Amino acid sequence: MRAFVVDDEVLACKQLKKMLQEIDQFQEIHTFTDSEVALNEAKALKPDVVFLDIEMPALSGIELAEALQADDSPIQIVFTTAYDEFAIKAFELNAIDYLLKPILKQRLEKAVVRLMKNINAERADREQSENQFGIECFDNLKFYQIENGEKSYIPVKWRTSRARELYAYLLKEHGRFVNKERLIDLLWPGTDDEKGTTQLYTTIYQIRKLMEKLPLKQRIIKNDIGYSLNISEVTIDVEQWKRDLDSLPPLDQFGYQKHIQLFQAYKDHYFNEYGFLWAEPERVRLSQLWLEHAYSLAEFLSRNNMKTEALNVCQQVVRIEPEDERNMKMMIKLYNEMGNVDGAIRVYQHYKKVKDAMN
Repeated sequence: MRAFVVDDEVLACKQLKKMLQEIDQFQEIHTFTDSEVALNEAKALKPDVVFLDIEMPALSGIELAEALQADDSPIQIVFTTAYDEFAIKAFELNAIDYLLKPILKQRLEKAVVRLMKNINAERADREQSENQFGIECFDNLKFYQIENGEKSYIPVKWRTSRARELYAYLLKEHGRFVNKERLIDLLWPGTDDEKGTTQLYTTIYQIRKLMEKLPLKQRIIKNDIGYSLNISEVTIDVEQWKRDLDSLPPLDQFGYQKHIQLFQAYKDHYFNEYGFLWAEPERVRLSQLWLEHAYSLAEFLSRNNMKTEALNVCQQVVRIEPEDERNMKMMIKLYNEMGNVDGAIRVYQHYKKVKDAMN
C-alpha cells in the first residue's frame, strides 16, 4: 500500500512517516511539504491514502482533497490538524478519518485499521464490478461476461428465431413499454388477434425461461400497455459505443489512439446477420456515424504522415462496406502517395467487381 504524508511542517512529516513505518502496513511512504507538488505526484504515483494537514499555504488540505477526488479517484483521505473546527467539512469530503495533533500512535493505529477495512471493501467492490456482463448487438446478438479481466461468451440456445428477434426488439426499447399489438404486427404480421396474442405469450414465456438460465440482471415486465425489458448492470455495446463516440477527445496527436480504438470497436453493422427490418433505421444511423468517423480518422492519419495506419482504417471499412465509393477514392489516393500504383489499381478493380456484382 502506498501512502502520502502532506504537511507544510517538515518535522510533522517526519514524525508521521516514522509512526506509519512502525505500524508496518505501507510499502511506500512519500512526504511532501508543498501541497501542489503532492497533487502532481499523486497523478503519477496514485497513492492509496493521503494523510493531509488542513492548514497549508497555497493549496489547503481541503482544496487538495477536493482535487484528489475530482475524478472519482479511489484515494482515501485522512486529515491531520491541530484544530477540530474543520471536522464537518472534512467528512463532507468522505474522509476516512480525522486526526487531531499531536497524533497519538494508538489513535493512528485505529485510523489505519479503519483505513484497511475501507480499502479492502472498495477492492472487493471493484473486483465484483470487474465481473461484468454485456450484450453485443454489432453483427449479431451475443451475451458475455468479463471475469478477472477475461472475456467469455455465454452460450445461448434460442427456441425459435422469433424468440431471438422479439428479445432483440425489446432490448432496443429496453426500459420502455412496447404495445403488444405493435409486437404482434412486427413479428406475426397478418395473423388474427387471437393467434397473434397466443404466439406473443408463448414467445415471451420462452424468453423468460431462457433468461432464468442467464446470469445477467434482466426481466420482462408486463402491464396494461404491453411489455418492457428491464436490464441493470449490463453493458450494451451499441449504446456504449455511441457514448464513447460523443465523449471522444479532440482528434490530434494526443487523442488519436482513442479514436482508433473506438473505430475498431465497431465490429459490423447493428444486428447485420439477421437483417431485421425494424433495425434498419438504427443500422443506417450507426453506420453513417461510423463511416464519418472513419473518414475523419483516415484523413487525419494521412495528413500526419501515418499512411499505413490510414490505409488500415480504409481496409477495415472495405470489410464492412465494400462498395463505399468515398473510401475507395481515399485508398487509391493513399496508395498513390505511397508510390504503390499496383495497390491503387487493385483497389479500383476490386471496387468495380463489387459494383458489377451488385448490378
